[in-house]
Amino acid sequence: MNKPTSVKLNLGFALKLSDNAELASSSRISLQEKPIPALKPGQVLVKMLTAPVNPSDLVYLLGKYGLPPNDNAYVGFEGCGIVIEANAGLYGKWLVGKRVALSAQPGIDGVWANYAVTKANYCLPVRKDISDEQAATLIVNPCTSVCLVERAITLKAKAIVVNAAASQVGKGVIRYAKMLGIKTIATVRSHSNIAPLQALGAAHVLLTTTDDYQAQLKNLCAQNNATVLLDSVADIDTAQVLKAMPNKSTAIVYGRLTETHDPVGGKFPVADVIFREMNIEGFWLANYISNANPLQVLRLSRKVQKLFSQGVFKTDIYKVVDFSDFGEAIDHYAQHKSDGKVILYCNS
Repeated sequence: MNKPTSVKLNLGFALKLSDNAELASSSRISLQEKPIPALKPGQVLVKMLTAPVNPSDLVYLLGKYGLPPNDNAYVGFEGCGIVIEANAGLYGKWLVGKRVALSAQPGIDGVWANYAVTKANYCLPVRKDISDEQAATLIVNPCTSVCLVERAITLKAKAIVVNAAASQVGKGVIRYAKMLGIKTIATVRSHSNIAPLQALGAAHVLLTTTDDYQAQLKNLCAQNNATVLLDSVADIDTAQVLKAMPNKSTAIVYGRLTETHDPVGGKFPVADVIFREMNIEGFWLANYISNANPLQVLRLSRKVQKLFSQGVFKTDIYKVVDFSDFGEAIDHYAQHKSDGKVILYCNS
């Protein structure tokens, strides 16, 4: 039997799906109030505190993400909040009153709102020494960074190529790989990102706009035996980087920052796959969590939170805003992702 919620109305940013590719991100959402549904078995109600904007959120606004867009549903894939009600057995009861990092439940409203309904097992209790702003970014990027580096280790990589390395995942990969003694070759589009990534511990940082970029990359991949590419750009970049890497290298594609609105979004080097035995695989954290057992997820959460508390992980934050300033801030983030995250205060 469904459990009614004591909170009746919710206010949040809902998707306004449009085929107009030129619309700004702020024009693809609208502030809407609507009733909170009764909790289904396995669900909890969370009073939201903070929520970030991620590249995946922006792609979802375009209707190009891996999940079908849900018009008029609240947007936002992750955040931080306090569990206030539960219809989820003993674990749900235990969560009530606790501050958690949470992921949105696919197919229903997201977390850019005053309240969010999600599955209890999508909620991870957060340590007291992690701020609300950092806790909001705990799942998508840091967990992805850890999983990608550990996958590279299973592939016996001695060094890793990271494209779009000034992203939060890229920075997390550089920090975590350095901690484990694995070299990273970072590629960026802006000269201003070179020194910061070197300071984080990248062994090499290459500017993709230089004339000899491809030759530099090929030499460094050979010298360092870099056999894994962590690819968040996709499109032609996947093929270009793999061409510079040793035979039998693997590209792990976990995002698509390319400017194209092509829903496929990838161009892969078929000849290299056939004749040079190059491998291409995908990674999506939602699939990892769905397929992992609860103990694996708990271990991942504890590892990431420990890395936060040790200062190995830290999400760069550009601006913290409330509902009134969110539109302008999200448009800035869409154009300047390397400036840092936009964090939404959901109940200011």
